[in-house]
Amino acid sequence: MSSASADKAAEPHALLGSVLRGTYRLERVLDQGGMGTVFEAEHVRLGRRLAVKVLAQHLTSDSQALARFHREAAIVSHLQHPHIVQVLDYDTTEQGEPYIVMELLRGESLARKLERVGRLSIEEVVRLVDSVALGLSAAHRASVVHRDLKPANVFLAEDADRGQLVKLLDFGISLRSSTDRRLTGEYAVLGTPDYMSPEQASGRTAQVDHRADEYSLAVIAYEALSGQTPFPGTEVMEVLAQVISASPVPIQRVAPEVSSAVWAVLERALAKNPEARYTNVAEFSAALWTAAGYSLPPSMPQYAPSRAPSDASRAPSDDPPSPISSIKARPIGRYRVSTPSSEDLDEATRPTNPAPGRAQEVTRIFSQAREAFGLGDLDLAVSFAENAMQLGDTLGAEGRQAMTAEASLIESIFSTRIGDFRRRLVVRHSSSAPGGPKLRPEQAFLLSRLESEASAEEILDLSPLPRHETLRHLVAMLTKGVLGAR
Repeated sequence: MSSASADKAAEPHALLGSVLRGTYRLERVLDQGGMGTVFEAEHVRLGRRLAVKVLAQHLTSDSQALARFHREAAIVSHLQHPHIVQVLDYDTTEQGEPYIVMELLRGESLARKLERVGRLSIEEVVRLVDSVALGLSAAHRASVVHRDLKPANVFLAEDADRGQLVKLLDFGISLRSSTDRRLTGEYAVLGTPDYMSPEQASGRTAQVDHRADEYSLAVIAYEALSGQTPFPGTEVMEVLAQVISASPVPIQRVAPEVSSAVWAVLERALAKNPEARYTNVAEFSAALWTAAGYSLPPSMPQYAPSRAPSDASRAPSDDPPSPISSIKARPIGRYRVSTPSSEDLDEATRPTNPAPGRAQEVTRIFSQAREAFGLGDLDLAVSFAENAMQLGDTLGAEGRQAMTAEASLIESIFSTRIGDFRRRLVVRHSSSAPGGPKLRPEQAFLLSRLESEASAEEILDLSPLPRHETLRHLVAMLTKGVLGAR
């Protein structure tokens, strides 16, 4: 939680200065609302600065409030992701008030920043949406729907190593798909009206799934670009009525500089019918940064996005022939994409001194992976992504840069291939067994850390490799039969 909204309480809180369970000394009020209070605290033995969220005392006898508070702790503690605030502990005070211990974030919420600056550039919005989509994708893979996504719950944290890091907060009214309906009821309305999906606004909770979060993220993007939400209003019922039945105000009316391509993406994500939206938030994010004209994923802030030239405007290449330039094209619908195989990237084709332009070849193959993924051909997307990374492996720093720039796409493709991250992955073949599958050193290392089995979530926690690299090797070992799922 944040330190940006410190000292909101008008009077000293009764718990200030106390030490919860002999461990957490509450030193300062960071935020206070109807559901409870967030304190800055110190772990008395470790000296670590933390945030402690304490449920309001008058809610400790409210079974639904208690259930939601406990559920937030349980859900977020299992969503170990860099774009989701970390939950470290859960307990009750000596007076019986439940509390959650979280990492302490320094910075400001997106709501505070928009109050301060009014609106953001398209580049900032594209990067922001990409980061939020990564966090939401992790939640959605765990069948968790946030349901209260809004600028106040998107925190722009200051990270000493990575600069600004976007964190999702407050999963207090989130739910697991197909479960926990009893906590809201079929026609309960939960969420913040301006950012609420039509299915939420109409109270049909049973119809709410991950696409409701996509809708809310589109509203946030619209507001960040234009300075207002798609359905402005001062009364709750007025806003709800517009969300349910009115068409959003075209963004060019309030922000003429926004392109029609960007508006087309936002408009689709804001569709009344969830079926008409993008399949998932990753697809929405990819469509947005493509419409904005950026060739590099916005999740990589160290790389300045560049305008992606159209096919018609590309200059003829003087690069030497690529090892995959003569591969036969495979038709998919109205598209034709070339399918590289492992033979096309064998040792004979790998240059000792990478020729200029080879990194652009990696980027082109990743573009084909993105196209296949968008068309729903996961096998082809995995093939493209793996071969692009194989080629990138041969190019040294240039190849690593090209692959790092595509980390968001790689994660989306390989995460989808793995599926449920909670499934147990079992070692089927020893890497040292005679005649067994040939493993890369990174894969053998990962196997050495697994013993006999582990979930994908646990492997990602154990791995010292970047997340997208670990996912790549897990998929490769599943494909080779080294790992199996149960």
